[in-house]
Amino acid sequence: MASETTIDQQHQQQRPLALSYLRFSSAAQVKDIKKTDQINRAKQWAIDNGYQFSETSFSDLGVSAYKGDNSTIGDLGRFLKAVEDDLIPRGSVLVIEALDRLSRENQWRGQMLLGNILSNGVDVVTLNDNQKYTFEDLQQDMGVAIRIILAFNLAHAESQQKSRRVTAGWQRNLEQVKTGKRKRSSAIPNWLKLVGTMDDGHFEVNEEKAAVTRELFSRFADGETVWSIAKNFRDREITTPRGKTFAGGNIYRLVKSKAPFGILEIGKGTKNDRTIFDQIDDYFPRILDEDTQRRVKLRLDGIAKRREGNRIVNDPKRKTNGILTGVIRTVKGERCVCRKGTDGSWAYVESTTRRWLASRNVIESRFLDGWGEIALAHGTDASPEVDGAEAALMAAQDAVEYAERKGSGRLVIAAQADVEEAEGALKEARRGQALATQEVPEDIAGMEPWEANQWVRMIIEQVTVIRGDKKRGPERKTMLVVTLKNGLKVRLGDTELVFAT
Repeated sequence: MASETTIDQQHQQQRPLALSYLRFSSAAQVKDIKKTDQINRAKQWAIDNGYQFSETSFSDLGVSAYKGDNSTIGDLGRFLKAVEDDLIPRGSVLVIEALDRLSRENQWRGQMLLGNILSNGVDVVTLNDNQKYTFEDLQQDMGVAIRIILAFNLAHAESQQKSRRVTAGWQRNLEQVKTGKRKRSSAIPNWLKLVGTMDDGHFEVNEEKAAVTRELFSRFADGETVWSIAKNFRDREITTPRGKTFAGGNIYRLVKSKAPFGILEIGKGTKNDRTIFDQIDDYFPRILDEDTQRRVKLRLDGIAKRREGNRIVNDPKRKTNGILTGVIRTVKGERCVCRKGTDGSWAYVESTTRRWLASRNVIESRFLDGWGEIALAHGTDASPEVDGAEAALMAAQDAVEYAERKGSGRLVIAAQADVEEAEGALKEARRGQALATQEVPEDIAGMEPWEANQWVRMIIEQVTVIRGDKKRGPERKTMLVVTLKNGLKVRLGDTELVFAT
């Protein structure tokens, strides 16, 4: 009996490998258990054709094949890299539903992507028509090459048509907004209230909230520093429109808005990466006069001009003197920066209050001592951010489908905006996941601070500093909680402080 088991195991090891790749463009496709169905069909194909099915499958949800994102930051990109690095044995086969699951770019890019897989000794099988593609077929059979080109051409044309329909819908909505027939979105400044519906409603001003915005813009226009404005608002317990504590960065972001001057800016993208391509004057009730608007613009233009000529901003080697710049936080979540004191020593201080946190040497020595542990955690497969982003995208796509069933153009536009933001978040999460495949240096202690900081920012989301009871001095206990972009946490330094959090 043992002999038979050994023979069976040897037979399995000799069989070529079959892997599956799935790409879903909507949440409904996953909810309809098509994912399980496709995996089962791929597995059955492998059994029927003498292949050993790999339980490791590759899948992309909401990652565009039309723009080629699935082959760069998606799971397909991971598969392609594994193929090119000979991590997938020659003679293996990739099982997919149809060729358009690989690419919806133009036919030449699609053919190049398929050719890249085939030329590395991995065949491709499509379940929708039960076709198997090999590199020899691509080279020798003109009929196969034409069939591939036609399949990718059709997929690209369908995606183009869908893109045009969505663009036309956005444009129709925009024209109605410009002519005053409807409101653009229910997402409005916090000092306004929409009374009525999107089709026949109007805005009313909340004077209490508008007064805060007027004060903020006026003080900025008068030349007061953003730090002074933020501190004054904190002392008065005034929060941002989102209910957060004011900081200098909040002031800069808020004064760039044109909404207090009655202007609606039209753009696309996420809130942190948005491209403005149009604006509508007199859309909102104006709460600030033209003189304030002029002075705010002059000051913002001056700040932008100074930043353009600032060598510290434009020269990467001079950007930071701290390895943890951009990721270091206090236990309360306050951002910290690396500053040089009057005595010539460097320390990390809170960015808004300039309150001292710890000397640079104390913090960075503990961090550098634990870099090996951080690098090890970075290489561990953990993707809660991707899972969460996928769930958010699924919910947003469900909202679009609900709006389409209801026939509400307003709901469709609002839901589509949520989908765009969720897609952006998922793209960023997948980019972080893709970085996990990149090897990080074993040691960054010998690097310049700005150079080490590039690696730190690449793989680390946040470093929280926890201090012991003593106010200052080398005897004071310090622990760093390092949260990586893959969701794992590493604790460094005096880890007995874990119970102090």
